[in-house]
Amino acid sequence: MILRLISVFSVFFIFACSNDSAEKSESTPPLNKENTEGNISDGEEVSTTGDSTTDTIKVETLFNASGFDDKKYYELLIETHLCNPNFDASAQDGTTPCSAKFFEFHPYNHKRSIEDAFLLQVKAGVNNYPYRRLLIFVREKGKLVLMNGIVGYLVERITTPNEIDDLIVAIFDDLGNDKFDRYDVLIRYKEGKYHFVEAVGDLHGTFDTPDLKQRASKAILERINEKELIF
Repeated sequence: MILRLISVFSVFFIFACSNDSAEKSESTPPLNKENTEGNISDGEEVSTTGDSTTDTIKVETLFNASGFDDKKYYELLIETHLCNPNFDASAQDGTTPCSAKFFEFHPYNHKRSIEDAFLLQVKAGVNNYPYRRLLIFVREKGKLVLMNGIVGYLVERITTPNEIDDLIVAIFDDLGNDKFDRYDVLIRYKEGKYHFVEAVGDLHGTFDTPDLKQRASKAILERINEKELIF
C-alpha cells in the first residue's frame, strides 16, 4: 500500500500535446470502464447506481467534427471569449475558431438552463494551452462567470438530491521532462463553487481501502494546491 501511494507521484506516461496522440492519452477511459463503442450516445453513458435518486453519467469527450446541434452553444461559446468568431487561419494569431471540434458542453446544475450554468470541456492546444481543461461557468447578474477550472477532463457526473451534480474529474499533473501523472478526484458544489472532496484513483486504478484513499487524498490535494490544478 505504501508503494501504491508513492506511485501517485512516480507513475509516468508520455504525452505529446501537440498532436493526435496527445488527445488519445487524454481520453483514457474512466476507472473500471471498458470501451463500449456503440453503447455511448453523444459521449455519455447513464448507469443507475442502485439509489433511486442517484445516477452516474460516464463521460467520454470526443469533440464533434460536424458542429453543435443547436446554435445556442455557438452563441454561448462566443460569450466565453475563449474563441474567435472571425477566425482566419492565415492570420496565425494563436486564436481558436468557435467550433465543436475544440469545445464540448455538459450540464451540471439542473435547477438552471444550460444557458445559465454549464461545463465546458476544452481541447488541448486551445489558446496555446497544452492540456485539456474543464471550465465551469455560471451566469451572475446576466453575465457568464468562470466558477472553477480544472486542468484535465470530465469523467463522470453524479446526480445529487440538490440537483447540482457531483463530478469525477481526471487531473493532469506535468512533472517535467515529458513526464505526467493523472489523479481521478471527486469534487462537489458547496458555497458557490466546486471543492475537492477526495481522490478516488490514479493510473493504476481505484484506491480500494479507506486508509489508502485517505493518505492518497491528502498527498494529491497538496499537489493540486501547489500546482493550482483546480482553480
